[in-house]
Amino acid sequence: MAKKTESFTAYMDKTLGADAELNAAFQRELARLKLANQITTARQKRGLSQRALADRIGTKQPTVARMERADYTGYTVTTLAKIAAATGAMLDVRIVPRRLAMAQKH
Repeated sequence: MAKKTESFTAYMDKTLGADAELNAAFQRELARLKLANQITTARQKRGLSQRALADRIGTKQPTVARMERADYTGYTVTTLAKIAAATGAMLDVRIVPRRLAMAQKH
């Protein structure tokens, strides 16, 4: 008899749902990764160098480089709003119920 395989999403739902601490850590890391990627993508779509973005938001190029790394933890809503404005984007900060977020991805 063939063994039924579980989808990755179902496995993650079950695993993260069973361990609140693991879920919180996973969500933090996932949010950091997504945010770093969004900053890099927004900057590149506008054709901006890290230095040009830094000038527009009132900081230095190494700070932008750090913000584009997934391990950066110093984000503020004010800085993110500056980045959004400088890249012609919109800042959207939300807390979404996990089941709703997963359903929207499918």
